[in-house]
Amino acid sequence: MQNKYTLASVVWEFTLDCNLNCMHCGSSAGKKRGDELTTAEAERICHDLKKTGCLGVTLMGGEPLLRKDFWHIAALIGNLGMELTVITNGTIYDRNTFSKLRSLGPRTIGVSLDASKPELHDQIRDRKGAFEKTCEFMELALKEGLPVSVITTVHKLNIKELPAIRELLLGRHVAWQIQVAGSEGRRFSKELLLDEEDFYSVGMFIASTRKEYTLKQMPVIGAHDLGFNSMLLNNISLAPEWTGCQAGISVLGIQSNGNIKGCLSMDDSTIEGNVRETDIFDMWNSESAFSYARGFMADDAGENCAGCDHLDKCKGGCNEMSLMKTGRLHNDPYCFYSIEKKLFGEELKNPLTRIKLGLKKKVNAISAKRG
Repeated sequence: MQNKYTLASVVWEFTLDCNLNCMHCGSSAGKKRGDELTTAEAERICHDLKKTGCLGVTLMGGEPLLRKDFWHIAALIGNLGMELTVITNGTIYDRNTFSKLRSLGPRTIGVSLDASKPELHDQIRDRKGAFEKTCEFMELALKEGLPVSVITTVHKLNIKELPAIRELLLGRHVAWQIQVAGSEGRRFSKELLLDEEDFYSVGMFIASTRKEYTLKQMPVIGAHDLGFNSMLLNNISLAPEWTGCQAGISVLGIQSNGNIKGCLSMDDSTIEGNVRETDIFDMWNSESAFSYARGFMADDAGENCAGCDHLDKCKGGCNEMSLMKTGRLHNDPYCFYSIEKKLFGEELKNPLTRIKLGLKKKVNAISAKRG
């Protein structure tokens, strides 16, 4: 029997095989897992997802285009009536790639771009020429009429690149998702993580971009890990409001060896099972599945979130960020609401109109500081 939770989106780590060596890669991709799913197992997963009521599947990696059965599985996803999204580093292609991608009818082709300067992007990706290849991929994809989006992962090395990246994308009908780097990357030290002011300045950048440009000119959003319940900034996410982490609620992650998580970005302590042992349909509809999300109660919140006015809806923010920063769920310290209270203190006790006036200089100072 199916439950009340609709599986809106599945993010599938199709392979860990990768031709790059990105410093912030949380999967430490490079070589495929020894126990990677076979083509037959991947086909079975597609049918299982359809049975579960899945609406859309994102194929990512590693680099998904390196798997020889990519085209077969990608086509099967579409043929089963599920929306297809592909996330690629944009360096694996030939003259036939783009017409083949178009034949799949994807919802979007997501391309990773970390800087406007070739030398910095190449440094982050650890491959000379990666920037040039990725930009050419985008150009060819746009010429083919493909829906292209750019994903930028922000940290201290590239936070000041955001305005220049915006100029590269402005008016090109390219959607832009900005997300925050975690500390899991193999060449990524904790010193490169954004501090609270950095983090908040990224939110300000997105909010100001959305105010300055129309959706047609510059469609930009903040990812699921980018702050909630601001008293000063307009909403920066795709959803009209934050209603809690969707891992295990409407979102599912599949690792390339068949492990299932509520969200691929969360650590392995959150693995629910493996498709080789339990069908996704049964796992998703189990009464005990994803209990940390589906059974959330106020007492589950950590010290950063306990007693918060937004707890009922927010449920402790992004669980990936919460685990990374505090080692526990429902305890995300990087929420706009809490950061604003730390940054602006007593001034937040004023009426909102006076807050905005009184904080204008401080907000501008933070923005200028971060470039």
